[in-house]
Amino acid sequence: MAHDHGHDHEHCDHDHSHADHHGGPSLTAVLEELGPCKKLLKVEVPSDEVRKEVNDRLRHLSKTVHLKGFRPGKAPRKRIEKLYGSAVRNDARDHLLRQTYMRAIQENVGETQLLGEGTIENVAFSVEDGLKYEVTLHTRPEFELPEYKGLEIEIEKVAVDEKEVDQALDQFRAQKGELKPVEGDDAVVEGEDQLSVDVQVWLSDEYEAFSQNEEVEGEEGNLKPLKEEAGLPVQLPHDRLGNFLVEDLADSLSGLKIGEWGEAETELPVDFEVVEGRGEPAVLRIQVKSIKRLFLPELTEEWVKEAGYDTVNDLRREIREELQQRLDHMRRGVIEERLVAKLREEVGEFALPSDMVEQEVAQAKQRKTFELMYMEKLGKDEAEAKVAEEAEQLENEVAEALRAFFVLDEIARREELRVAEADVNTRIALMAAQRGTDPATMRAELQKHKVLPQLYHDILDEKTRALLREHATVNEVEDE
Repeated sequence: MAHDHGHDHEHCDHDHSHADHHGGPSLTAVLEELGPCKKLLKVEVPSDEVRKEVNDRLRHLSKTVHLKGFRPGKAPRKRIEKLYGSAVRNDARDHLLRQTYMRAIQENVGETQLLGEGTIENVAFSVEDGLKYEVTLHTRPEFELPEYKGLEIEIEKVAVDEKEVDQALDQFRAQKGELKPVEGDDAVVEGEDQLSVDVQVWLSDEYEAFSQNEEVEGEEGNLKPLKEEAGLPVQLPHDRLGNFLVEDLADSLSGLKIGEWGEAETELPVDFEVVEGRGEPAVLRIQVKSIKRLFLPELTEEWVKEAGYDTVNDLRREIREELQQRLDHMRRGVIEERLVAKLREEVGEFALPSDMVEQEVAQAKQRKTFELMYMEKLGKDEAEAKVAEEAEQLENEVAEALRAFFVLDEIARREELRVAEADVNTRIALMAAQRGTDPATMRAELQKHKVLPQLYHDILDEKTRALLREHATVNEVEDE
């Protein structure tokens, strides 16, 4: 359970002495604060408990051990101690650790407050001085959870309009469309054509010299492109041309006829195969070799019947319903985000486990670096430098996400929300259907990559957000 984080930590040290009322050895425990969400539990088991444990084990051993020259149970105690004393003491120590570790935590911290496993350190054990050890514990953040049922928020009123239905209808027709070559003298590139092109890659300054001399026959000298490629496919309006990302590629090529050249500026990737071009500004000289265009079927009652619908109006109605479902799903997500944000605002700031923050920040930086390298084609050093510049923003985002996680987790605990195996099976079956595989294979893959715990967490998170939404008052307002 969460508590007010504003209390005075100077009064947090506790000294507990426990008799044998748990059926286990007596122990003394002292709890110290090491910092936010980090505690040190010092545990002592008195020497008489240790002596009793060691003696009981030696007594049991003397009855069962077979020593040469002695009948069972008749071997001298000192002889047994000499031969087995060290092993017996180790076993006694481990047994007492197991017996007292969780009990000390339950009685001084509360098992439900723990985050992960504690770390046992500084173990000292002897029959004369007893057992002493320390446990470093990470605990849940402390905060005051306000009333979370009946939150009130505003959301903009949204509805599916006919323009969106028309666009979705065009997309549906496009799925049934036919890709045909566009030929003849009047054939020019349009914004959504599929092209085959030849490309010359030029360094920007060399291309400038080349293009100025181009008019004068034979005076190009030794100017040559860095690289030439033939027959590259291009799907407009996308900006990708082979390995190059070209801003406004469709604008550069629109209006060209087959055989004509266009040009576009880009920056060569840092791993470009021609060394002198790496990371340099470049011009791509592009010749259109062929044009294909998607021709949509005419929207007639006859065609609609062939596509499996009774009338054009039936098709429009079904599309509208599907768009409404998507809109409702998106709206639920927006409502839940706003409820969590409102709740976070009411809870305010609270200290987080520093180790967890460090771990999450490191992972966020890793993800961001990977994204910059593979999505924006930056080099490793450049990507890491950019991430370093954005470090403060990343850290704030991670801290905010963790606080939201702990607030929602506390609500789930109070409401005793659970993830049933049926919930997990349903989710895995859905994921399998999307991937075109069977649930057993999907589950095996999730287990292999150790992401099943994350799946459980995601489902619990969804249930908690849904609970907030179901108990909230949502006022719709006109979008300005």
